[in-house]
Amino acid sequence: MIRARSPEAKAKRRAQILRATADVLAADGLEGCSLNAIASRAGIVKSNIYRYFESREEILLRLLLDDLTGTCDGLSMIVSGPMSVKETAQLLANGFVASPRLCLLISQLAPTLEHNIRTDTLREIKRALLVQSNRASAALTTALPALPHATAQQAIHLLFSLVAGLWPMSNPGPELANLLAEPEFAPLGQSFADRIHDAILILLSGLTTVAKQDPHNRALPHSGH
Repeated sequence: MIRARSPEAKAKRRAQILRATADVLAADGLEGCSLNAIASRAGIVKSNIYRYFESREEILLRLLLDDLTGTCDGLSMIVSGPMSVKETAQLLANGFVASPRLCLLISQLAPTLEHNIRTDTLREIKRALLVQSNRASAALTTALPALPHATAQQAIHLLFSLVAGLWPMSNPGPELANLLAEPEFAPLGQSFADRIHDAILILLSGLTTVAKQDPHNRALPHSGH
């Protein structure tokens, strides 16, 4: 395949690799999403991938960023004014449920995707992720005016943590799935849609209650140092 040289051609080749990665993920899951598989699907040799991305992890991070941007686009379009906590929780839950690939990649963000990548590249991607996080925070404060912006930002970060934990728990391997189908273990087999909705509802209910009780409308203090 001819090497891409112009900025337009390079952008086109990067998009081609991202589409190939999405196809491999859909067909073979994260375990089958190797650079060899991506290159084969894209119709290029593996070594050519390094002209456009430094690692498999960077490709998956870029795909996560694309998915998150699309989800935030939809959220910004839907939220035009105040909503109830239940409506807001349902809207956020629906957004995650409709984006299984985003949920999968979020669940792999800390343990896998943020490794094997240069600091400068990671800094660039983190900045882009913060932009989308701030867009989501702004939509959340529009929906729930009782939340100060800083608290809404904390809520969005906590939502990522909820998805990161609940997605793998709700998508077990075949053996565990068979076990969870037994009546004795049925309470442990709640669907991701139910789990994430309940978790978001509890989170937003608690945050709005605290915010309304705070006469100065301050954000919650961070628990870390």
